[in-house]
Amino acid sequence: MWLKVIIIVALIGGVIGFLSSGKKEDAAAGAVGAGLGCGYLMLQIFLGALGLWVMLKLASWLFS
Repeated sequence: MWLKVIIIVALIGGVIGFLSSGKKEDAAAGAVGAGLGCGYLMLQIFLGALGLWVMLKLASWLFS
């Protein structure tokens, strides 16, 4: 699921990069940038959820 999202975002970034400049190099740069940005945001969301889960487990262990 997450891989499909990254690929779709990279394709959209590549299309936007090509339409804005008309060069293939800029399309590739746009695709790579969009894919890496999307992957970074998904990693941050995962780490935030993991941190919340660890905090809740620690609190349930301390106060139960």
